[in-house]
Amino acid sequence: MKAKWPFVLLCLLFVSEAAFSQAYMVVRKKGSMRKYEYFVGSKIVYKQKGQKVFFTDRITEFADSTLVLDNNILLTSQIAEIDIRNAESNRSDFLSVSETLLPTVGIGLIAIDLFNHSIVDGKRLSLDRSTTTTAGVLIATGYTMKLVRRKKVNLMKPKFEIYIVGAN
Repeated sequence: MKAKWPFVLLCLLFVSEAAFSQAYMVVRKKGSMRKYEYFVGSKIVYKQKGQKVFFTDRITEFADSTLVLDNNILLTSQIAEIDIRNAESNRSDFLSVSETLLPTVGIGLIAIDLFNHSIVDGKRLSLDRSTTTTAGVLIATGYTMKLVRRKKVNLMKPKFEIYIVGAN
């Protein structure tokens, strides 16, 4: 009798896990591991086919291939372009943090160098060449990472796809 209870609890755990699966939308480049995910409650910035402007809306529900938004109902096939900066991604957190942290560290390095030369050493305001070069490389690397990162996905190109996972 005692052996039945762990088995029953284990079965209930698996049943409850399957019952509460969450639907979400995936945007990805075919053949790539990188994907961008949108969940219920996420903000989405998109351009509809035939429109020239981007619309911002909040996702309230997913159906087969339909997004139910706060102010619109939209088929995934009607989306021409998506701004993916608000999407959840499997991109490394290290890269996301680096593109913000590197320029900050570079500017901080210049500020500390100026403080050391003028206040601590008592010299006139000047920059050390090697410190300035290092700070410049940090700043340039951070901003380059930010510029190179993909910001929009054009779904009109056949290399990108959009689909909904887990919708009833």
